[in-house]
Amino acid sequence: MPSSIGVRAVSSLRWNSTMEKRKIKTVYTAVSVGAAVAVAVVCRAVSRAEGIPLFIGKLCNVLRTLIYLGLFAGWGVTVYRRVVQVQARKFLALSAGLMLVWMILRAFKFHFIANATAVRYLWYAYYAPMLFIPTLALFVALSIGRHEGYRLPKRAFLLAVPAAALVLVTLANDFHGWVFRFPEGIAPSESNYSYGWAYILNVAWGVSCGAASLALMFVKSRLPKKNPALWIPVIPFAVVIIYVAAYAMRVPFILAVGWDLAVFECLAFAVFFESCIACGLIQSNTRYAEAFRASRNLSVQIFDEDYNLKYYSEENVSPADAETLRSAEKSPVFTGDGKLLHNMPVRGGRAVWTEDISELLAARETLQLTREELKDRNEFLRYSYRKEEEYKTVEEQNRLYDLLQSKTQRQINGIERRVKEYRAEKTDGERRRLVAEIIVLGSYIKRRKDFVLLAENTALLPGTSLENALAESFRALGLCGIKGTFAVRTGDLSVSALTLCYDFFEEVIEAALGKAKYINARVAEVNGLLRIAVTLDCAVDAARVLSLYSGAETFGEEGETEFILPLGGAV
Repeated sequence: MPSSIGVRAVSSLRWNSTMEKRKIKTVYTAVSVGAAVAVAVVCRAVSRAEGIPLFIGKLCNVLRTLIYLGLFAGWGVTVYRRVVQVQARKFLALSAGLMLVWMILRAFKFHFIANATAVRYLWYAYYAPMLFIPTLALFVALSIGRHEGYRLPKRAFLLAVPAAALVLVTLANDFHGWVFRFPEGIAPSESNYSYGWAYILNVAWGVSCGAASLALMFVKSRLPKKNPALWIPVIPFAVVIIYVAAYAMRVPFILAVGWDLAVFECLAFAVFFESCIACGLIQSNTRYAEAFRASRNLSVQIFDEDYNLKYYSEENVSPADAETLRSAEKSPVFTGDGKLLHNMPVRGGRAVWTEDISELLAARETLQLTREELKDRNEFLRYSYRKEEEYKTVEEQNRLYDLLQSKTQRQINGIERRVKEYRAEKTDGERRRLVAEIIVLGSYIKRRKDFVLLAENTALLPGTSLENALAESFRALGLCGIKGTFAVRTGDLSVSALTLCYDFFEEVIEAALGKAKYINARVAEVNGLLRIAVTLDCAVDAARVLSLYSGAETFGEEGETEFILPLGGAV
């Protein structure tokens, strides 16, 4: 808290110092301009006084002209530096340039040119700046309220066409007399003329442009419309209208004590533009101290090249040492209190501001915590997935094992029984028989396992799969002393039909073990129906086979037995 109070105390002192300097500078400028104009008025009075030596009068006139040229040139330079909007700044600078042209024309007309015709055309030439300065004021009004780089559309410059036409009409007055009328038989002169209808157009154009520009600036202004300061520019505008009207009507008082028209209108236009800038109708980059003083959500400081503080926002100012400020020239510096210090060059110094990133830091911390949480959750999910996968794998393996065991359990039991018999048997011949029968049963189990696994991935199998299974079974039967042949005359088979054929064949040969010497197996279509037929060279008990396969048939003739099963006809 003490440090905060100290910062505010220092800020208040700097603020007061800045405001005092601003007020002193404003007063000094106003006094200087007023003194320069007063000197010019005195020079005019001295040059017109009776009994003054000629060279004194000329010196006063030259000094007076130089004073006005200096005032308008200086005003143009300051306007170019102060006005924010680029195009408005150029139009105002061009207006200052036209004032300088007007003063130069006036100087040549009164002090350097003696030819009456040339003097008259210099007089006509006055109307070029007189008409274009109000037109430029209208362009300024059209430009303000836009972004800094805004450019007027090309069609807007058509407003300069009437002004240019009126200038040409005025310059050609000697040919038509529409602007100034001179008595016949007398040489044209400024001392004896009247006004034509084109002169009224000139005045109307200037007044219309001035009024339109003032109205536009007033409408575009975001300042409170009840602010009395907004009406200040109306005063010089009204004074110009009154002066021009009085001058045109040749009011004696104006002709006696007033300035000449050129000087007065140039000063009035400059005061008009300056009052618009002062009251805020034309945006400028002055009054930094007041702007920074009014800031409530900014933390900005303006330094000179040596890092001497010039302007600042009092509410949020946070002092930093010169080393930190210089470090921020290359890249933003984190100050440690949740703020980022920026430093960028501006004309004549550096702009320093802080950006509050505490919310971003808090959000980043939250995101980091969330990321860690998600990381842990993902690890847990991956672990759960692996365990689930392992469980599913084991479950599938168990399912397949149970399925295979259910299909071959009788053969497994038969192998176990024959193994026991083998261990109890003493004769070699009987042992060889038991081994041969075990191989027959094992061949079936092997092939039946393959069919179970294949059935999980496909619905159809080629007929060669059945051929291979039968070939292996016949090789095993050869060990039992059983010969035989087989034939498979079919294309692709469904897995269910294939396993049905092989299971039926296995039941038949198991019934024939120890009895048959020859077996023949055939799988083919008969009368459009696929079937399997197994022929034995001996008589066997067909009751089990017929009980397992409904639709199966058996035929016996001369010591032979034939089993036939239509595929798809068994249960």
